[in-house]
Amino acid sequence: MTGLLAACFVLSLGCVGATAAPSPPAVPRATAGTVTPTVHCVLPAGQGEATGPQEMTVELSPAVVEPGGKVHARVTLGPSPATSGLALDDVPTIPSLDLAMTGGATGTVTVRGAELVMDIPAGVPIEIPAYEGDFLVPADASGEISLAPVRTLTQTKVLGSVFETPCDVVGGGGPVGTVTAEGSASEPATLTAPAAPVRPHTEVKLGGSGWTPDAAAVPSLCAVGGGGCDPLKFTAHTLRIDSYGTLTGTATLGEAGAVPDGRYEVKVNDGTKEATAPLTVEAVAAGNREIELSAASGPVGSVITVSGRNYNPDRWINVVGLDAAGTTLDDSAVYVKSGADGTFAVEFTVISDAVAAVQADEGNDPATVRTAPFTVTTGGGGGGGTAEQRLGTQVRAGTLSMTQEGDTVDFGTTVLGSGGGAQTARLNGVEVEDARGVNSGWSLTATLTGFTSADGSVIPAHAVRWTPSCSAQAGSVGTPVAGAPTALGIEAASLCRVDPDGSRPFTGGKFDADADLALTVPEFTRPGDYSATLTLTLL
Repeated sequence: MTGLLAACFVLSLGCVGATAAPSPPAVPRATAGTVTPTVHCVLPAGQGEATGPQEMTVELSPAVVEPGGKVHARVTLGPSPATSGLALDDVPTIPSLDLAMTGGATGTVTVRGAELVMDIPAGVPIEIPAYEGDFLVPADASGEISLAPVRTLTQTKVLGSVFETPCDVVGGGGPVGTVTAEGSASEPATLTAPAAPVRPHTEVKLGGSGWTPDAAAVPSLCAVGGGGCDPLKFTAHTLRIDSYGTLTGTATLGEAGAVPDGRYEVKVNDGTKEATAPLTVEAVAAGNREIELSAASGPVGSVITVSGRNYNPDRWINVVGLDAAGTTLDDSAVYVKSGADGTFAVEFTVISDAVAAVQADEGNDPATVRTAPFTVTTGGGGGGGTAEQRLGTQVRAGTLSMTQEGDTVDFGTTVLGSGGGAQTARLNGVEVEDARGVNSGWSLTATLTGFTSADGSVIPAHAVRWTPSCSAQAGSVGTPVAGAPTALGIEAASLCRVDPDGSRPFTGGKFDADADLALTVPEFTRPGDYSATLTLTLL
């Protein structure tokens, strides 16, 4: 997936002592400061890492708050240290940053901006528009609190998935500014959460007291210490604060892929108060994965139930029959998704007398393969005894790759002024092979440079139009979609794609893609030999 979101969205803050204009005494304003720390980011989709400086400016207001009071932050960023290998338009983006507190309070607070939509250019440093967000200082804060950036998190929504780019400040940071906590705090809110580990994609019961009566409660999942708070880690909630300030209800965690195992803090905020409680997430219960058949024998045509436990939640389970040699009987395969409790159950039909066992695995992971023997009965004879042999194999994921039939396209010769300005050709055929065994889909796009001659003359890239086509080879899983006819240029144009399909456990196979090409040479063009480069990108 080289090139997908090869951009590092980095937000940090700094202060060099700039003084804000005086404000009315009742609501003093804080200073706006600038720092240029070095940040280290882990890019999404396996694209590697990026490190470099980035200028960051923030304004905090007001300068003085009550303990537990709200602080407003406005963040303005310079160019990011990383770039994207692919131009993307209208990308929904949510920026956030963590600030470490010292002095009058300790811990970490998160400033989370509203979702914005931005264009991501190719090969150009990314610059996120200015954004704003609020955070609450601790209810026990007292005196001057210094805040310094320690980590940023940017969430981008592309191809139906949310990609996260965490970035840590690794050098050259320091305080971004200060606020002062003065006065007496109101009654602090309390929050209770389960002490025992909870599973992803399940309801987490929360409670507490001392909250703002009848206010709206919003849950977030944070790292230990209070940083990285993300409300998207909860997909739904029923939290309610009554007229006495009592909090009750549940918050539903996201699926296992979005909420990995680990120790967290759950935070609830009602707009004027917030509190945290520790929470441990464990997807798989203790014990090894196990499968069980509702019947160990039966005639051809029998429908048995295959059940399992101790699996990761929300994962596709592949169930298939094996013959006596351990070969899979593909026509017998059925698929089921494990539940939030890590169990599954699915009906399996004994399609022939070749069935000698039933196998289940989790997401094609060889380490999760489990088998149970099954004996096909014929109803006659009897006696003779039985014997069992345990057979196993390993299937490992492949890669996403492509090959092309050639690397040269010749439009022939155009004679100016003879009505022959339009020439046609065909793109060299491309074969895409997806052997990853996952349900993430893929996209094949192209960009085209302008045509140039030896003397520097140019025919613009948009003089070429294409009409894409693509198809799946026999046995492939997934429906390829050809791109729309369009003029080519520096913006990525779709040749073919396969979208993620929630009705299937995975997509994959071999797919063919090509396109009809048409070149219209401008009427007034300097004679010469021209060439251009078309770049295909698979991700």
